[in-house]
Amino acid sequence: MSVWRRYLVKDVTGRLVDLPSSLLDRADDGTAPLPHFAGRCVELVAAVIVGDRKTHARVTELAFTKMYFDQMGYVDAAKRERMIRLMLESCADRRCTPPRRDGRHEDCARLSRRAGAARDQLIREFGWEPKPDERDAALSRLDPARLRATRPEPARTLH
Repeated sequence: MSVWRRYLVKDVTGRLVDLPSSLLDRADDGTAPLPHFAGRCVELVAAVIVGDRKTHARVTELAFTKMYFDQMGYVDAAKRERMIRLMLESCADRRCTPPRRDGRHEDCARLSRRAGAARDQLIREFGWEPKPDERDAALSRLDPARLRATRPEPARTLH
């Protein structure tokens, strides 16, 4: 069984087109830019696929995210760091336990507010909500059997 990633990018006409993971990886690690994305924010569909590459491959995770590129066409490092920081902050309330009488409830309430604010900001800056036809187009390219078998649940924006 194999696990791999696939990316689709919404082009200027609104169509979803393939973006090879090797190209995105090089733009992310600073070894080769994507000049046609220079200075832009692009809407990206990121998929994790599990299975045999020839048959029975299934999308196990689907995220609709925004990716920012600097003026050279590399993934914008400052935006990437901000996204990671917001992702970490969005988990701050997961350490909380049910309210007790020792004052920890106030700490948890503060952490919960902080995490909620980070989640909201993360969605605003780094997520996009696909239209139903965009979602179907992504699934038809990435996992056509899933699209035919059942209507998918709404995807979560994870990054």
